[in-house]
Amino acid sequence: MAEHLEEAVTISSQGQKMPGNLFIPGERAPFVLLSHGLESSKDGNKWLIMAPHLNDAGFGTLRFSYRGCGEESEKSEGEFEDTTLTGRIADYRAAIDFLQERKVDIGRLGVIGSSFGGMVALAARDERVKAMAVMSTPCNIAAPEDGAALKHALKKGYIELESGRRLRINFYQDLRRYDIRSEVQQIGCPLLIIQGSQDTLVPITDAHELYDHASEPKRLEIVEGADHVFSEPEHLERVLNLCLKWLKQHL
Repeated sequence: MAEHLEEAVTISSQGQKMPGNLFIPGERAPFVLLSHGLESSKDGNKWLIMAPHLNDAGFGTLRFSYRGCGEESEKSEGEFEDTTLTGRIADYRAAIDFLQERKVDIGRLGVIGSSFGGMVALAARDERVKAMAVMSTPCNIAAPEDGAALKHALKKGYIELESGRRLRINFYQDLRRYDIRSEVQQIGCPLLIIQGSQDTLVPITDAHELYDHASEPKRLEIVEGADHVFSEPEHLERVLNLCLKWLKQHL
C-alpha cells in the first residue's frame, strides 16, 4: 500500500471547530466522506484502515470528528453530552460545505457511515451526496423503557451509556423528530446497507427495514459472523471491498 499524506484540516460547525484529515488525490477524483458512530471519532481503527485503502483506489477522503468527539489534541470542540442527531446533521453538512470550498468535485461525492454516523447521513438527505454506504445502522434508538431508569434519567436530565459517558435527555427527544424509515425513501442516491450477522447492538431486522424502505438502486449485504464494529480483519476487509465496489460503480 502506498503512503498517502493527509492534510490536517479544521472544519467549523455552528462556531465550533472539528479536526479532520483530508486527502485529495487530484482534480476530478471521486471523493468519500467518512461518518463515524456515536462514541467513535475520525481516528477509530476502522477509519484508519479504510481511508488508505480508499486512497489507493483513487478516492479522496475526509475523516473528521463530530463535535464533542475525539481525544486530547484531536478532540473537537463542544461536549459529547450535548450530542443530538440534529447537531450531527449540522456537522455533517458543514463537512460537505468544507469540501466544496476546497473545490473537491462535489459531483462525485460519496459517504460511508457507521452506526449513528449512518443515521446522520440518511437523516441529512443531502442532495450533494451521489452514493452512500451505511453499516450497522439502526432505524431507531429507543429511550430507556425501564421505569426506574427512565425516572432517574428525567430527574438527572441525562442518560448514562454503558461506557459511562452521558447524553442529555433531549438526545432522545430530538430523535423523535426523525423517521429514518421515511428518510431513507427520500435520500435519492444509490444505497448500500451492510450488517454483521452477530451485531448485538443493532438488530439485523433494522438492516432489512432500511433496505425495504429504500429506493433503487440499493443493495443489502449481511456479513456472516461479524459484530457491530467488524472487529475481525476478514470482516472489515469484506466491508471495505463491498464499499469500494459500490462507490466505483456509482461515482
